[in-house]
Amino acid sequence: MDYRVSALDRAAFKRCRRQWDFGSTNRQRLQALDPEPIDLNQAIRDALAVYYYPGMWDWQSSIVLPLVRKAFMRSIAAAPPSADRMQALDLGTELLERYFDWAPSVDDFGPLRIEADVEVIVPDIREPERGLLSPDGQRVLYTERVALVGADVDDEYWVVVHHVVPDWQDIESLLLDEAAIAACWAWEQTYLGMDVAGTIHNEMLRSTPDLLGRAPADTRTGRPGRGGYSQNEPSGGGRFLPQAERPDRLERRPATRPRVEQEIAGPLRRTRIRRTRAEIDAAVQQIGAEVLDMLGPDLRPYPTPSPRHCPGCAFLAPCLAMTQGADPALELAARFQRGPEAVSYEPRLGAGGGGGRNISLPGGPIRES
Repeated sequence: MDYRVSALDRAAFKRCRRQWDFGSTNRQRLQALDPEPIDLNQAIRDALAVYYYPGMWDWQSSIVLPLVRKAFMRSIAAAPPSADRMQALDLGTELLERYFDWAPSVDDFGPLRIEADVEVIVPDIREPERGLLSPDGQRVLYTERVALVGADVDDEYWVVVHHVVPDWQDIESLLLDEAAIAACWAWEQTYLGMDVAGTIHNEMLRSTPDLLGRAPADTRTGRPGRGGYSQNEPSGGGRFLPQAERPDRLERRPATRPRVEQEIAGPLRRTRIRRTRAEIDAAVQQIGAEVLDMLGPDLRPYPTPSPRHCPGCAFLAPCLAMTQGADPALELAARFQRGPEAVSYEPRLGAGGGGGRNISLPGGPIRES
């Protein structure tokens, strides 16, 4: 059995080692007995996975958009009834309807894969030609679920990251998005030969901007419906990945491109960042160093208190008890249970080109006229 470090594991380890120690499947793997809070970001991501499903990219919007709404409703309905659930339902519905109006004016790619699970051997930074092994000899793998990979008009590949935000993020935060850079590396190692040009950060404002105006009637690419670029050749749900780059597209790529391109369209902002090889290589070294720390025999899972993440942490009560020198055993027994040894993912619609959620789909593609 391999030792897997997920992108969520890595984020928790960097945020607070005590939280990571409590919740990681490789550590105490504690799960709260209380239902998890509504995750609006995940519900929107579930919906956009259907919106950008390659097999339906050429279908009429009148067919696809109801399925997008249905995917969002399914995510929200999975949470127990509460005022928060109703608030998330109302806000998420508004966000999606705005997205339907404005996204075609900025979409300049065609989807190749959505919600794709990738896993790659973590290198041993002490011996770069070797993969890292756990203390008991297991392979160490970095795992991630990539929301969307798209190809632009020149057949350059982009990892697309969805963000639901209260305000636009500063460019420095996007440039330093470690998870996005790591996803580029993991994708390239999973699909050898498919070098990623960079990341596209797809931001959606939670609140309606002042003077929003009307969405453009035309799509960015001139393609009817939801815009973007068709990936059907000639039909049937997307190009075969190993043959994705076409020679005529390679020849016409400009010699130089801007490092960062940013565009605002109503409640949406797209930031396209070209990632350098040095940048991706540095991210790999960082992951290798962090995983070595996780595996180290002298690891100390100390807390990292912060007003940003502590209030919403499921482990706040036992953490406070430990900080005050008390035994957290009673608190942990009352509020948590041991989770499974391995993380199980629900199949996503189109993740890997096929199966996924049980959504009733029409029999064949209906093209925009």
